[in-house]
Amino acid sequence: MKKITFVSTNRGKAKVLEKCLAAVGYELERLELPIIEPQGSTLEAVALDKARQAFAYFEEPLVVEDSGLCVDSLAGFPGPVTKYMLETIGVAGLLRLAHGQEPRTCRFVGAMVYVDEDGTPHTFVDRQAVGSLALEADSTRAPDAWSSVWNVFIPEGGTSPLSALSPAERDAVFGRWQHQSVYAQFARWLVQRDEAATGKRGGGVP
Repeated sequence: MKKITFVSTNRGKAKVLEKCLAAVGYELERLELPIIEPQGSTLEAVALDKARQAFAYFEEPLVVEDSGLCVDSLAGFPGPVTKYMLETIGVAGLLRLAHGQEPRTCRFVGAMVYVDEDGTPHTFVDRQAVGSLALEADSTRAPDAWSSVWNVFIPEGGTSPLSALSPAERDAVFGRWQHQSVYAQFARWLVQRDEAATGKRGGGVP
């Protein structure tokens, strides 16, 4: 089976990507590298910087992913500094910043960058995971949560944060997002690249 190296410390994200890649005949290998957390104005820029750092260190094809929560009333904050926000003011601080602000619309934005054997980056972006910011943080601890952002993100059409949903309810939400996620986009791109290389058509696409 063909292999993709995913540079990440996040096991939850690795499981999602592993599932998408398995559907198109690829095996995932997760790798942790000493990457310096870059600062950037967009998640795409941060992911690209991380990918270039990782490729310079590893010198083999690899993929990295960066994601963040963007709140419309806060001009897209925290966005590319979501991780730093969580480590400093936390979700409680985010809710204080958003207090009284309207609309409370927010979205998860994901950016994935694959660097091929020639060192050429290929970028995939997803902005369709829309929801709203809760008025107060839910206290439920979801064991599979990517971060504490789950405690304040209410999926579009719902009334409770991700953390308060049952596993089945969360799966339904993620199922709606899946087709356009950067994970699925990347898997489809791999299929198309392989078909172009072999001259074949068709193949399994998640």
